[in-house]
Formats: sequence, structure tokens, C-alpha cells
Amino acid sequence: MTRDPAARAAALEAHDLAPWLANFVRDTGFLARYPYYAHALAQLVPVADPSVPAMGLSLHATPGRAARYYLHVNIAYFQRAPHYLRGILLHEVHHLVLGHLAHPKFFGAERPELMLIAQETSANEHLEEPLPEPVLWQHFERFGLRAGQSTLERYALLCKAEAEGAQITTKRDTRLVDTHAWREQPTAPPGALHETRRLVQRTRDEGADDAARAAAGRPDAATLAGQSPDALLLALGAVPDAPAHLVDWRAALHALVAQARTPAHTWSRPSRRFPSRIGEIPGRSYQRRDATRPGLLVAIDTSLSMSPTELREIAAQLRPLAEHARLVIAECDAAIARVYPFTGTLEAVKGRGGTDLRPVFEPRFLRAHGVDGVVYFTDGDGPFPVHAPTVPTLWALTKPHDFRCPWGHRALLHRPAPKR
Repeated sequence: MTRDPAARAAALEAHDLAPWLANFVRDTGFLARYPYYAHALAQLVPVADPSVPAMGLSLHATPGRAARYYLHVNIAYFQRAPHYLRGILLHEVHHLVLGHLAHPKFFGAERPELMLIAQETSANEHLEEPLPEPVLWQHFERFGLRAGQSTLERYALLCKAEAEGAQITTKRDTRLVDTHAWREQPTAPPGALHETRRLVQRTRDEGADDAARAAAGRPDAATLAGQSPDALLLALGAVPDAPAHLVDWRAALHALVAQARTPAHTWSRPSRRFPSRIGEIPGRSYQRRDATRPGLLVAIDTSLSMSPTELREIAAQLRPLAEHARLVIAECDAAIARVYPFTGTLEAVKGRGGTDLRPVFEPRFLRAHGVDGVVYFTDGDGPFPVHAPTVPTLWALTKPHDFRCPWGHRALLHRPAPKR
């Protein structure tokens, strides 16, 4: 086929399978069992393509039009093996919503064959439909792969095992499930991440009612790749909505850290302890810190009581907050799960256990990060330190219920009830 994107897209659409896919996803049995998958598949452009072994995905953008995902289908293959159709369709949706075709973090891997294995194990997890020779995480359990890990976690474990001398291969031909031409690209296609976020958001919004009905009989029917659409949007680094609650972070941070003072040695005044040793021992004065861009420890409550909607709202607040401060993120449920500098996106968080608001305020932990203040995003449902820490704290509360902590500033983050 031609390399010209516009001509290629036109050629693909000439082999239109849209009526077939529309009838398939609207089938009551498929819609009831896989509601979100049906809404995700409905956004793809299906085309007959005998050049792929079974099925594949591609993304094409044409001038003046938004990028579109195409689902390539080898009709002859599924005439021979119709029992694999559902499984391979779900497999394709997993690759798509997990960001394997779009997120820059999956491109340019140093060990592309190990990235392929990591992506296949993630795309095949949570599938009950039959697949031809699937690559499963259980095949690599001896290298530390476990259920529920992210693709990058699995890739890191495989790289570590190989560096330690392990021979990591798979005898299964991954092309039996789908083609992986997009993995040969050194970088993510332009517009791919935006289109993936848009697709997942539309899947969430348009499929919510169908998913709610399906979940009444089978809770896992309201998931995609074992996750909620909101969790997938977090993993894609998406902030699809503006913050629901507008916080004046400049004013909030000024009130939080402007009064903080730090000791500074000076020769302009004598030491109070040694007033007779002028010129030998400097005195000490207290100076205001520069509050224009303070360093903040942003603690995020990742316990089970925090809903995906609340976590999405926190993700939406981090970018405007980062305009006024340098952020270090600490994810914490009953214990601190991980700590890292904020780089512009909030990915899938660690935790989801009980709640304890005390660990991030341990003096040793605060000293290690040398921050000017703490902003703690939480629903407030957990034990807090009895005494205030040595640094000022802002509680960014996601629920409007009473929070009994007697110290710290407060900001309320919650989505207002819709007007009737």
C-alpha cells in the first residue's frame, strides 16, 4: 500500500467492515458481557486486510481530520477459526487502552523483544476467551512476574533477569494473535496519545449505563483490561477534565509557606551565646524563604476509600499546582508506597489498602526531602498525627465531611452536585 497517509486511509476505508463490527458489538450477548469493550470497538474503523495474519491495529491521521484507529481483519483467518474472534478482539482493545500503541514510554525500549513479551502478557491478562498460543505472565513467573503488574513493571523485571544471566524467550508466535507493526516505530505516532485518551474517555462516558447494568450481575463486566476507565486514564497521564474545584494555588501556597523562616548565619550581629567573640563566631538571623516557587511534598491518599473519580480530580489539580511549586509526590495508603518527582502526569497509583495519614509526617522522612510544606490530598478518613509537623501543611480534602485534625490549613475538593 502507498505510504501517503491520506491515500492509505482512503484505501483502508474502501475495504469497509463497519456494518459487520457494528452488528457484532451490538449483539446483546457481547454487550451484556463486555459493555466497555463494545463501546471501545465501536470507535474503531474496521477494514478487510489479508496482509495481516489475523488482526491488527493502526493509527492514521489525514490533513484536516482527527487521527483514527483502524482495526485490520483477515476475513479468511476467522472463517477458518471463528472461535478466536472474541478473544482477539478483546486482546486488541487491551493493547489500545493500555497505551501500547500510543504512550511514549513504550517506544524506543533498549530490549524491544522483552518489551514485546511484557506487552503481550498485559494484553492477555484478564481474558477468558480462547486465544491461539497466548503469551501469559505465568510463563515468566520465575522472573518475578505476577498478576496485576503494569507493563513497565514486567519489562523491568525481565530486563533485570536477563542482566543476571537468564535466557528469556517465548516459543509462541505472537503474530498468531495479532500483528505488531506499530512496535517497529522508534517513537509514538503523532496524535496517538491524545486519540487514545479521547477514545477511553468516550468509552467511559458512553458506556457507563451499559456497564452499570452489567455490573449488577457480574462486577468485573464493568472493567477494561481489569481496570476502571478512570484508572486507565490515569495510567495514560490523562487529565481529561478541568479541575472540578478551582483552587487559587498561588494564594494557598503563599499562606502556607510565606511565613516560614530559616536560620542564616551573619556577621552583622554578635552571637547571643558568645557576645564577647565578635568576628570569631557569627550570629544568627532568621530570613524569609522565597515563597515564589517553594518545594512541596504532595502526599496522595491511595487507600481503597479514594474513588477513581477522586484520584482523577487530584491528577487534574497537580498541573496547576506545579505552576507555583516544585513537587515531590508521595503515594501513601497505610504506608508510603513510593516517592518520585512530579514530571507532569500522574500515572496509576500504588496502594489501595487501608488509610494512615501519619507516615509522611515522620520527622526523618520530612528531613530527607527538605520541603517547605506538605499538601495532602485525602478524603480525611484515617488517623493523623496528634501534633503538627515542623513544616506547614495544607489538607486538600476530597469529601465534604468533618475532618477532625486540629492543625493545618484546609482546601475542599469535591465535585458539586448537579443542578436539578
